Amino acid sequence: MQTGADREKNILAVDDDRDILNFLKVYIESEGYRFFAAGDAAEAFAALENNRIDLIILDVLLPQKDGFDICFELREKTKAPVIFLSCKNEEPDIIRGLSAGADDYVTKPFLPGELMARIRSNLRRSTKYADEQSRIAVWRGIEADLMTREVSVGKTAVKLLPKEFDILTLFLQNPGRVFSKEEIFRYIWKDRFFEGDINTLAVHISNLRRKISIGDAHPKIVAIKGIGYKLTE
Repeated sequence: MQTGADREKNILAVDDDRDILNFLKVYIESEGYRFFAAGDAAEAFAALENNRIDLIILDVLLPQKDGFDICFELREKTKAPVIFLSCKNEEPDIIRGLSAGADDYVTKPFLPGELMARIRSNLRRSTKYADEQSRIAVWRGIEADLMTREVSVGKTAVKLLPKEFDILTLFLQNPGRVFSKEEIFRYIWKDRFFEGDINTLAVHISNLRRKISIGDAHPKIVAIKGIGYKLTE
């Protein structure tokens, strides 16, 4: 059975064999996942567009477009793990499937228990990857790790003061957005903004600009007259 971290995951199966889809539906839903079915590429992409899909089970032999081509297109639209489930069990087919961007390959006939183990394993890996990615704020060569509070500009590590780091991550997570001085102060200092705070904010912005203006990175923090600041190229 799934762990707490796996709950409420949505699984899409793409296969033109309705018996296979019905079997997968019963088995996958019995494990506590939500199940979505598609019989071809058009239905698969419609399901992907209208739902948050966490993992995709994909057949190779499909009408109109084969699974290998579909997998290539999926990789442009989603980072969800893709598991091929196919009767094509020769080594070149498996290599082609993994080369198309799939994360795993299971051949038919298959053992339901093995398939579920592969599903759980791929979901765990993708959840861990998503967690790691969500802690990184990155834009145009500047990267900030929200957990370790380490910053790099290009390949150069940059040491920031705590408030400088907080201001930078605010901008990195909202590139191009103009923040008023009042907004920045409220986000970073968690306090009301007074006229006397302008100098404090200006000093932090000035120091931050200097520290990130190195290497090949081009983003800069610019002042918007009468309003505040924004991060731009």
